[in-house]
Amino acid sequence: MKHQHTAPCPICANRVGNISLDHRTHIPTLQNVTLASRSAALEFPTGVLTMTRCAGCSFVWNAAFDPARITYDAAYNNDVTYSGYYVAHLEAMADRIIAAVAADQPIHYVEVGCGEADFLRLVVQRARGRCVSATGFDPSYAGHTPLPEGAIVHRSFFGPDQLPQIPVATNVICSRHTIEHVPDVHAFVSALCAPMQDPARRLFIETPDADWILRNTAFQDFFYEHCSIFTPACMARILGQYGLSAQTTSVYGGQYMWTEAQHVPVTDRPDIPPDDTLAHRYAKDSTELIRRWADFVARNTRNGPVAIWGAASKGVTFSLLLAQLQDAGANITCAIDLNRAKQGCYLPVSGAPVVSPVQAQKIGVQSIIVMNPNYLDEITKMVDAMGWTPVIATLNT
Repeated sequence: MKHQHTAPCPICANRVGNISLDHRTHIPTLQNVTLASRSAALEFPTGVLTMTRCAGCSFVWNAAFDPARITYDAAYNNDVTYSGYYVAHLEAMADRIIAAVAADQPIHYVEVGCGEADFLRLVVQRARGRCVSATGFDPSYAGHTPLPEGAIVHRSFFGPDQLPQIPVATNVICSRHTIEHVPDVHAFVSALCAPMQDPARRLFIETPDADWILRNTAFQDFFYEHCSIFTPACMARILGQYGLSAQTTSVYGGQYMWTEAQHVPVTDRPDIPPDDTLAHRYAKDSTELIRRWADFVARNTRNGPVAIWGAASKGVTFSLLLAQLQDAGANITCAIDLNRAKQGCYLPVSGAPVVSPVQAQKIGVQSIIVMNPNYLDEITKMVDAMGWTPVIATLNT
C-alpha cells in the first residue's frame, strides 16, 4: 500500500506529507553480483524497500534501508563498458572534466567511489599527459588492471578520515554513481565539500535523477543499493548548505543528472516546495504497469521463451517483480548480457540464468524485453546481424 509516510527526510528532516512510492519485501540487498549457482542466487540476502519522496525538498530515499546488510567487495561487478552507447557517455563525461581545467594547467584528479578505476583511467588517457596525478577511493577495488603512472587507489570508503589522503594540488574531485548508495548523505556531502574551499577546485557528481524515474514510471530503477536518490533541486539544496554553488544538467538520455559545483558565495534562496504530481502519479501507476508487463510475458511465452536484455540492476529488479507475481507463464526464461563475467551465472533471488546473445538464440528465445531504452538501437542492430528475429520490446519508451 502506498500512502503518506512520516519518516523524517534525511536531507531536510521534513515529516509532513511525505509519500511512500514503493514498498517491496524480499528483494536482494545487492544487484550487481555474480552468483555461480542457482541455489546461491535463490538464497541471496534480502531486505525491505520503502521508497519515500520528501514533500519538503523532493529527495527520494529508502526508509527501510539497513546499511548492515550491504557489503561492497571484489565480488561486486558493475561493468557496463560492453555497450558502445555507454562508452560514448563515459568519454563525454571525462571530456567535461578535462575541459573544466584551464588548458595550460595540469590536472590533479580525485575520484570518490572509483570502482575498478575504469573511469579514472579514461580521464588520464583522454587528458593526453595533462593528468599528472590521480587518486581513487573504493572499498571494492580489486586491482586486476594496472593503474596509470602517478595513480593510486585507496581501498576504503570516503569520509573525514580520508581527507588527508587528498593531494594538496588537487583541482578536480569527481564522484560518479556513489552518492545514491550512501544513507547518511549529509556526512558524505560534508566530506566531499570539505576540500572544496579553494574556488579553483571543481566538484563533479553523477547520479540517477529521481524526477526521470517518476516521470517514466521506471519501477525497475528502485532497488536496495540505491537508498538515496536526488532531484536537481535537492542536489543544489544540500550542496548549498555546505557552501557550494551547483549547476545540474541532464545526461545519459535523461536518466542521470550531472552536477558541477564550486565554492562561491551562495545567496539565500527561498525553499520552494516541490510539485508532487510526479510522485502521486508514480504511486498510482507503477503497480498496474508491472501487471501489464507480466501479461506481456505470459502472452509471448506461448510463442517461445521470453528473455530480458540486461543483467544489471534494472534486469534484476524486473525479473524479480515478475517472479513475485507468481503468474503462470509470466516468468522470464533468462537474462541476456554482454558482460562475460556474468554469463553462466544467476540473478540474485529470482535465480534467472544469465546467457550470451548467442546462447539465447540457441535456446530459441522468441521475445526480448530491453531493460534500458538507451541500448535499444545497438541491441536491434546486433540481433539483426545474427539473423535473429525475436519480438523486441523496451521499457520506458
